[in-house]
Amino acid sequence: MHGITVAQYSVAEIPNPKQQGQDFFVSNPDGILSGYAMDSLNTLLREIEAHTTAEVAIVAVADFAGDDDFDFALDLFQTWGIGKKENDNGLLLFIATERRAYRFITGYGMEAALPDALLKRMGEQYLVPEFRQGNYDGGLLATVSAIRDVLLDPQRAAELKAEMRQQSFFYRYWDVWIYSLVIIVLTFAVMKWMGYVAEKKIITDKRRKSVGKNGLAAVGGCGCMVMVLFVGVFALWFMGMDPKVIFQVQLIPWYLAVGGSLAISIKYFKGEEYIRKAYRDDKNRLSALATYHRWMAIPLLLSPLSLIGLITFLSRRNAMQVRFVPPDDSGNWKRLDRDQLKAKTDLLDEGQLSEEKNLSRSYQIWQHLQTGEIKTVGWDGLRKKNFSECPSCHYRTLKKPFVKTIKAATYSASGEGERIEECTFCDYHVSLGKVVIPKKVRSSSSSSGGGSSTGGSSSGSFGGGSSGGGGAGGRW
Repeated sequence: MHGITVAQYSVAEIPNPKQQGQDFFVSNPDGILSGYAMDSLNTLLREIEAHTTAEVAIVAVADFAGDDDFDFALDLFQTWGIGKKENDNGLLLFIATERRAYRFITGYGMEAALPDALLKRMGEQYLVPEFRQGNYDGGLLATVSAIRDVLLDPQRAAELKAEMRQQSFFYRYWDVWIYSLVIIVLTFAVMKWMGYVAEKKIITDKRRKSVGKNGLAAVGGCGCMVMVLFVGVFALWFMGMDPKVIFQVQLIPWYLAVGGSLAISIKYFKGEEYIRKAYRDDKNRLSALATYHRWMAIPLLLSPLSLIGLITFLSRRNAMQVRFVPPDDSGNWKRLDRDQLKAKTDLLDEGQLSEEKNLSRSYQIWQHLQTGEIKTVGWDGLRKKNFSECPSCHYRTLKKPFVKTIKAATYSASGEGERIEECTFCDYHVSLGKVVIPKKVRSSSSSSGGGSSTGGSSSGSFGGGSSGGGGAGGRW
């Protein structure tokens, strides 16, 4: 239909079928419906009115003026006054083919017989599949026949509602929901188990805080999953593929599985950090972490990302074994357990304690069994790369250079800063020169607004009913 201008009807411009007589209920100004369908629909709708007094109107147009099909259909319903005034038992089915939109509007008195959920299911089951094939006659005839059954035959109405429930979104994808529920329960059960192992099986100190709430790990996993989806959408768009392929109901369990796996990984690393912080002694820490990893066999299978932590631990454990070798082979040296000593032990000086606080170095303390001599042996800490040896105190406590702001940058002018290097232990402080801080850059944003149009009034001989906006709608 390229190059064809489609009329946009206002409410006042849509022909009221009652202008043709009381036995007419269908408005079809664009000829979307065939003559046979028009006659069949009017026959069904006359039967409904004869047995129930309810008035059902159908409007099929190519397009309408305005942005929202709900507002337009509700305005049309109120303007025509569909339904008997004393009962408000009207129903409007509005179709706009260019918008690929349908909308049911019910009067107050029809909401009990035709609740919103039932109308929504009717639209999904009868209208949408036929309309997608361009079969407007078939979709409307099937829908109006179902409405007739509901309004005229209570027993058939119950059967129809039961059948439609089985065709509902939930029932169609019940296996998806079952799998999703199993994945969610399994994820939280595994995370609960991980917390139990860390807090009860390994760390028995009741004064320590818990590993962390499972909900936070779950949120983190879902957040990572959303980022993966975002990257996937961008990648598909870049390759010229339709991103909609990744937004399918059947894929929900897979997305939950990935999100659950990421959540387990987050919980795993939280547990590892929890245990690491519980010990000052390197050997005790490694032993506790080894026990933790043995208990984590199932979580590691469910979360391959956690294997990175296991591999890192095994590599670090092997590298650290040399730290527990005595200073000589005399057999007279005993390694002191740091967990049995005070955090600020007198066996280390203030500079060494500062290094351990910064995690730039760690120390093993040895005592000679015969002479009582104390010997400290230093090793690289976890954050050794963040510090270097201070030229003043000679401890590994010199931070990497950073920029201290002297004059803040603005959107119109650059700022000024000073590059500084300082020691966290002694008073060593040196300036490495001034630097320019670039001007701030404003982020561009735009907004757009839309308007709506309303139609005028049109006289007709429907019964004068009104609606509170009940009904349902959708697209095909």
